[in-house]
Amino acid sequence: MGYAKEYRDENGGLYYNHKSLYKEPDPFEGVKQFDNIKTDMSQHDQLNKLSKVNHPKHYNSGKIEVIDAIEDWGLDFIEGNVVKYVTRAKHKGDEINDLKKARWYLDYRIKNLEK
Repeated sequence: MGYAKEYRDENGGLYYNHKSLYKEPDPFEGVKQFDNIKTDMSQHDQLNKLSKVNHPKHYNSGKIEVIDAIEDWGLDFIEGNVVKYVTRAKHKGDEINDLKKARWYLDYRIKNLEK
């Protein structure tokens, strides 16, 4: 820690400037901290949105992601949707609705094969 600067007034009196020991407070420090918090939250929100788009949990419940299986198996759009809706049904929160979607795509595929 430093020492306060000594000063003499015009009459020879000695006084100390204690302000020289301390950094002048930044009047915008609170605003800067708030901006940093907003930036951190914004980055967190962006990462969270990206994870929901790029690798949503309801497609990653097992060891491989559903899209990787669909591509590896060479499934077309209709077949891929059947697999997608069946595999995510238990994990997304609306199992019956997802199974109905899978059934719709499966029925569509069967109708086209029977033509």
